[in-house]
Amino acid sequence: MAKSVTREQAERKQRQAVTLMERIGDSDRADEFDSMSVDEYAEHRGLKIANPRRTGRKTSMATKNELQEQLDSAIETLNDAYTPEASREQLAEAVGEALDILNGEDADDSDPDADDLDEDDEEGE
Repeated sequence: MAKSVTREQAERKQRQAVTLMERIGDSDRADEFDSMSVDEYAEHRGLKIANPRRTGRKTSMATKNELQEQLDSAIETLNDAYTPEASREQLAEAVGEALDILNGEDADDSDPDADDLDEDDEEGE
């Protein structure tokens, strides 16, 4: 089952993927993601845009406890990654996960494209 995201979340994920690919020196992949429409990128990632026609935004306010839990979870994610032996990619992934947490998304599926990158690296060896 595809994960439902808003158009804004899909756009942000696409920008993050482009930025990550540029940061790690994979400009071809960055150009590929950048040239996709938001709908194409969402399909590539296996995402379903939940509000394809909606322009207004209705959200409920998070409670203080929910916000504190988000902050604590993001801090824990960043603290876990902040080790001397952490690679640049691991740190970038942790920052992405923390941003997803702070934006109210699941951290577990933060960037499947990073997994694709690992697979590509293994095939190239």
